[in-house]
Amino acid sequence: MVHSVHTHYIATLAVLPISFVVITALRRLIATGQHKPPRPPGPTPFPVLGNVLSIDAQEPWLTYAEWRAVYGDLVFVRILDQEVVVINCQKIAEDLLDKRSRIYSDRPYLATLEPFGFTHNFSLTGYNDEWRLCRRIFHQTFHPVAALKFRPLQIRRARQMIVNLIDDPRNYNSHFATFSSSVAMSAVYNYEPSPRNDPLVRIMENALELGLAMMTPEKAIILKTFPFLLKLPDWCWGSSIKRDAQVSTNRTNEMVDVPFRYALQHMAENTLQGRSSMVAENMQRMEKQDEEFKPVFENALKKAATTALVGE
Repeated sequence: MVHSVHTHYIATLAVLPISFVVITALRRLIATGQHKPPRPPGPTPFPVLGNVLSIDAQEPWLTYAEWRAVYGDLVFVRILDQEVVVINCQKIAEDLLDKRSRIYSDRPYLATLEPFGFTHNFSLTGYNDEWRLCRRIFHQTFHPVAALKFRPLQIRRARQMIVNLIDDPRNYNSHFATFSSSVAMSAVYNYEPSPRNDPLVRIMENALELGLAMMTPEKAIILKTFPFLLKLPDWCWGSSIKRDAQVSTNRTNEMVDVPFRYALQHMAENTLQGRSSMVAENMQRMEKQDEEFKPVFENALKKAATTALVGE
């Protein structure tokens, strides 16, 4: 009796892989037989891997530009198990993503978003109530009419950038980056960075340097397909992505919290000086909210402020 039970168990284990292959093949056959709208043209995918090996992971836009010359403005590709339509034309992007935003306004799921600490950037998150609140806070400060109040600030920082270019022309890239960062920090947190080597600017640059490199769909799909990479022990080959994720999360949290605390600490002083900021204005609005809603509003404000900073 025991022998027959073991034999049945072994036979079952042997049949499982075959059953999996058969079921997978049947699912694909049924999906293929179903009526679907025609897909845009694109490169022929490899089995399982799709087109992932054809894409330049460091500069994917170069690959997309090459495909545009062959297949046109809309290109269909498959990256592992993810189907992707690449839009290679600004007009088509505006027609689909702007004029038809009710249909296409959602964001794709990025498996790297949470592990690398970038859920603070609401422009990368899904379309929901929190997204709408963040968007409203952002729009109140940066819609075209309201943004005019930042023009004197932009002119002042532009003049400072010109001085830096004259004094140190070789580091022009750093001067341009400092200019854009300083304008954003002043508008969002009412923080005036020093012309060079400012500590808060350095915090932001450190956070973006590692995190944004992983916020591409190509790399996110790899992590979505192989989520166990985030659980490998440190001594194991391939565990570097887990260590990078922890470092990126720490840096991103610092980028979110440090300037926000600065803005809160200097709100009274800035009011007396007649200067304002995105954080200060919305913290005043928050005082009029119900107590149970205030934590939600403050969290959304943090995300809106971080998004403004990252998108500068």
